[in-house]
Amino acid sequence: MAPLYGTQTGVREIVVTFDDGPHTLSTPVLLDSLARHQIKAVFFVLGQRLETPKGKEILRRVADEGHYIGNHTYSHPNLTKLPEPQIREEIEKTAALIGDADRGLKLFRPPYGAHNELVDKVVRELGYRLVFWNVDSLDWHPNYKSGKWVDHAMEQIRAREDSIVLAHDIHRTTVENVEDLLGRIKRLRNVAFPAFA
Repeated sequence: MAPLYGTQTGVREIVVTFDDGPHTLSTPVLLDSLARHQIKAVFFVLGQRLETPKGKEILRRVADEGHYIGNHTYSHPNLTKLPEPQIREEIEKTAALIGDADRGLKLFRPPYGAHNELVDKVVRELGYRLVFWNVDSLDWHPNYKSGKWVDHAMEQIRAREDSIVLAHDIHRTTVENVEDLLGRIKRLRNVAFPAFA
């Protein structure tokens, strides 16, 4: 995770990330919230969601509004269960659909965080930087609906100096409560949302 953070000493740096989109209904609403808070996020997108005109339109909006786009494979498989040619195909197919929207910043997050030596090798050979998380919001989990996931995420954020927050832009509960999360993060002392190099 370290390469994603800046070098500001004494500042708590927080990177907010969203996986599994873009979603035709929820992602635009989420982008509106991020714009209101003037926060840039990272969207780890699935290739299969980029094959519709609406998916492509949302991807372009994400890029145009200054957010970062990462590769999250084409169909969200557990890459550790696949042979090397399929691992490459999952990543390369999505890379082609993303095109230049990633502005040359090659970020990759394996589905489920599942990786092994082979996955790491392929990712490296394709020029990507692996990005995981140290704050799991559990926004997808039934036990954390109705905004409880925000409390869960904030407990973890407060417990560490720097954070990479995992959430998902495909869930209604995420969109409905992300304003609360962003507002609470901004109220912490000495917080920065770093830009990537």
